[in-house]
Amino acid sequence: MPATSLPVHNPRALARRIENAQAEQIDRTPIPSRQGVPSLRVAGGRALFLGPRSPYSAAVGVGLDGMVSLMDLDRIEDLLGQGGGAVRIELNPFSEPSLSAKLGARGYRVERFLQVWCRPPSPVPPPVSGVEVRPVRPGEERRWAELFFLAYLGRPASSELELAGGMGIVRTRGNTCFLVLQEGEPRGVGVASVTDGVALLSADAVVPLFRGRGLQLALIHARLAWAAEQGADVVTASTEPATASQRNYEKAGFRCVYPKLVMVRPPDASY
Repeated sequence: MPATSLPVHNPRALARRIENAQAEQIDRTPIPSRQGVPSLRVAGGRALFLGPRSPYSAAVGVGLDGMVSLMDLDRIEDLLGQGGGAVRIELNPFSEPSLSAKLGARGYRVERFLQVWCRPPSPVPPPVSGVEVRPVRPGEERRWAELFFLAYLGRPASSELELAGGMGIVRTRGNTCFLVLQEGEPRGVGVASVTDGVALLSADAVVPLFRGRGLQLALIHARLAWAAEQGADVVTASTEPATASQRNYEKAGFRCVYPKLVMVRPPDASY
C-alpha cells in the first residue's frame, strides 16, 4: 500500500518522542544481568546497560536535548563498558553536531545503519488471509521466548539463562507480545508497546523455514490495529536498510523519517 501521510511539523520533536519510546521499552525490560543497574539520562537520551554482551546495551537518543560533554561520555562509557563489553552509542541526524567528532576521537566506528519508520495507526490495513495474529495467552510465555530465539537466531536458546532474556521481554510491563500462526502453528513473534502516544513495534521475527509467506506483514497489520485501539497517534519501528523487514514496513504504509548510525567502541579501543 502507498505510504501513509504523516505530517511532521517538527522532525526533532518527533525523533525525541520515538527515541524516548525505544529507550522506555528497553528500560522496563527485566533482564537478569541488569538488576540493580539503573539507566543513565544524558542530554535528552538514556544509556541502558543490559549486560556486557547484549547488543541492546546502548545509549539511545543522547544529544537530542543539547551538548553531550566529555564528562557525559565518561559516564556513559563507565556504565556501558562494565564487564569489558563494547560501548554502543546511537546517532541520528538531530543529535548535537559535535557528538560524532567526539566519538571519532575516542575510537568509535560505525557498526551498522538503521532506518526509523513511521506512520499513523489509521487507516488500519486488512488482516492477511490465512494468517492468525494474536497476543500471547497465559501459559504461552515460555513458548513465545523459545520461538523468539528460534526465529531470531535460527537455533533454540542455548541455556535457561539465555532463555530468561526472552522471558524478560514477555514479562515487561507495558509490552504486548504477539504470536503469528499459520495452519494453527506459531511461526513467528513480535512486540508492541505504547509510550506517550508512540506505539513501538519491535522484535519482529519469523522462523527461517516459514519466511516469505507474508507472516511479518500480517504481524505488522495486526499491531497497527492494536496501536489504534490503544489511542496512539504515531506508530514506529526500526529496520536495517535493504532488508525484507524494510520492504514489509513499506508495504504496510510506513515511510522512513530518519536514519541512525550505531557507533561502537570495541573493548580494546584507546584514545
